[in-house]
Amino acid sequence: MKTIQANSPENIIESWADFFNSGNVQEILDLYHNSSVLLPTFLPGILSTKDQIKDYFVRAIKGNVRVEIDQNQTLVKEISKNNYVLSGSYVFIINKENDIKYNSRFTFLVNMESKSPIKHHHSSRVPFELALV
Repeated sequence: MKTIQANSPENIIESWADFFNSGNVQEILDLYHNSSVLLPTFLPGILSTKDQIKDYFVRAIKGNVRVEIDQNQTLVKEISKNNYVLSGSYVFIINKENDIKYNSRFTFLVNMESKSPIKHHHSSRVPFELALV
């Protein structure tokens, strides 16, 4: 695994995005703990094995998808010693004839003491805004 400056939980997520955008599936997988759960943006199921998670990222990368994290929208909460929840927004961009953008949101649970720090990752497209009267 590439050395990550794990001084902060934000660095884990930045590394995740860098690995995703560079198409480095193995580096992405190395971030996920063996017992991680991923609720992916572009599939309806829950992924709970490394093979499922790998297949998802292989498919996303082959689909010319990249991600941009909005650091100004990321909230970081320490929930116990060295365990953090990060919630925020990112945009997935599918490179077709014209870039198609999917505003999405995420929650990561990371353990800063672990070599594979991502314990849980939930990602979903931002739903349309319902005008409540």
